[in-house]
Amino acid sequence: MTRGRLYFAMLAGWVALTLTLTSIPNLDVGPNFPGADKVAHFCFYGIAGFLFVLWRRETGKGAAAAVVWAAIFAALLGFVDEFHQQWIPGRSMELLDWASDFAGGTVGGFWSAVAASRFPFLLTQKNPAFSRAFKD
Repeated sequence: MTRGRLYFAMLAGWVALTLTLTSIPNLDVGPNFPGADKVAHFCFYGIAGFLFVLWRRETGKGAAAAVVWAAIFAALLGFVDEFHQQWIPGRSMELLDWASDFAGGTVGGFWSAVAASRFPFLLTQKNPAFSRAFKD
C-alpha cells in the first residue's frame, strides 16, 4: 500500500468514526465544562484536517493548496454533519459547532503542513533530500 493510500484510508476511517459518534443519540461522554463540545469538534476536525493535508501532499499537491482544500473539506463535512444531527435525538444543529469544525480542520491542516516541512519522512513525494540521494 502506498503512503498516499494509507493517509487516505486513515482519513476515511477518521471521518467514519466522527460521523458514527455524531450519529449516536443522547451521547454524553467526556468532561463537562462550558464549551467542551466545541473543543471536541475542533479536535476531531483538526485531526481530519491534518490527515487531509498529509494525503494531498503525498499525492503531489503543494502545502498552501492542501491547507485551503482541507479547510473547504472541513467546512463541507462539518455542514453535512451538523445538518444531519437535527434528526438525531439529543443532538442539534449549531452554528458554533460548525465554526469549530471549520476552525479545527483549518488549523489541523496548517499544522500538518508545518509538520511535513519539519519532519520530511512524513512524505515520500516532493522530498528533495530523498530525490538527490537516489538520483543517477
